[in-house]
Amino acid sequence: MREFFQSPSLAKSLHPGQTLMVTARGKPDLLVTKAGGRVNKTAAELRREAKALLSKPGRKVDTVALLRKLRQ
Repeated sequence: MREFFQSPSLAKSLHPGQTLMVTARGKPDLLVTKAGGRVNKTAAELRREAKALLSKPGRKVDTVALLRKLRQ
């Protein structure tokens, strides 16, 4: 654990998706996974995903009310 905090280059040297297990006294204490790059999606792809999520059978969702609640 001490080596991990004193040498951040260990985490920086990971490739996206790679994981590093940090141990303290021989026991796993922390799992570090380097995030991948951000995926850029087109407006059409975002609309398609939203439509697929909101068109599932079940309870209707008031998206405007949901957005207002999230902004609070």
